Amino acid sequence: MEQIRLRDLRRIFQNKYVVSMGDSNMRSIYKDFILLLQEEKELSDADRKAGGNKESICGDTLLEGGVYKSLASGIEYEEKRIFLANIFLVKFIFLTRCLNDVVTRTFDEFQRDTEKPDLVVINSTLWDISRYGANGEADFKRNLPICFDELRAATSPTTIILWLTALPISAEPSAAVFDEKYRPENKYWRTQFLHINAYSAELAKKKNCEVLDVHYLFRQHPDLRDTDGCHWNSHGHRLITSFIAQTVSLIWHVPYLDRTVIEHKERELHGICHRKITEENESSAAMILTGENTDGISDFNLNVYLADHIPEKNENRNEQFPERVGAIIEQMSETDRRILNLMDYYEKL
Repeated sequence: MEQIRLRDLRRIFQNKYVVSMGDSNMRSIYKDFILLLQEEKELSDADRKAGGNKESICGDTLLEGGVYKSLASGIEYEEKRIFLANIFLVKFIFLTRCLNDVVTRTFDEFQRDTEKPDLVVINSTLWDISRYGANGEADFKRNLPICFDELRAATSPTTIILWLTALPISAEPSAAVFDEKYRPENKYWRTQFLHINAYSAELAKKKNCEVLDVHYLFRQHPDLRDTDGCHWNSHGHRLITSFIAQTVSLIWHVPYLDRTVIEHKERELHGICHRKITEENESSAAMILTGENTDGISDFNLNVYLADHIPEKNENRNEQFPERVGAIIEQMSETDRRILNLMDYYEKL
């Protein structure tokens, strides 16, 4: 798809109040969003990886948690940020679970405030199922309906609640969110994510929420994933910002792109391309006529092109704990085994 530009993002979200809630991937989505409201560039690696350890990132302000509470990256972690500039108000709240004290306090604030969010972009999945023991998935399925109900009750009927599915993880994720003692099982959470995302997406629709299935959109783009197998690079986050803007623009009946500007530039580019092609053809014809080039064949080398343009995979296979891995595979259904093989196939493309 065509990526969103600064002028179009500002046009779509002018005078809008936006809230983003979720984990570190959601925080990077928030950072890319507020950066593009200010500058036509992607996140630097330093800004992309920064979090509660910074009082200000991309022109925002840390309101609560993070360095103010000296909290480590555990289930008690809190972080609340705000970006306010002229006609834009954007907030971010870090979630380690879809229903806890942080969520309750946030929804209470929504309830009390006279100004309700126009858009709430939310996801809470990875922490819920990886940090809360054996009952993590069952608790998630019990808590998520309550989360949706309370969020809807705390906001306006016109508020768009946009649920993002959990982004796909690699075969051997090593991000800090994954507990070391569950490392062998991490590989098989990829198939669990398919089931969890299907459940959460269907539930969100039943609760009158919009759904953006970023898991599906990014499943075949491991080249955009960071080396830790969980987070995504700056280009990936710009694509997510574009998908969010496109989804919301359709709901608000606002054009995603200003075609008048684009068509003017396209006409200019077509004119330039036409002149270049004409010049190249005339030059090639002259060389053939003068005997400088008799075969008319370029020296284009497909193998060299692929080597230069197709990124190498940065994921390492980890075949430790073969007994535990074997036990996990035995417990999987035949369908899940086939899904896992299919996911491995796409990871190797």
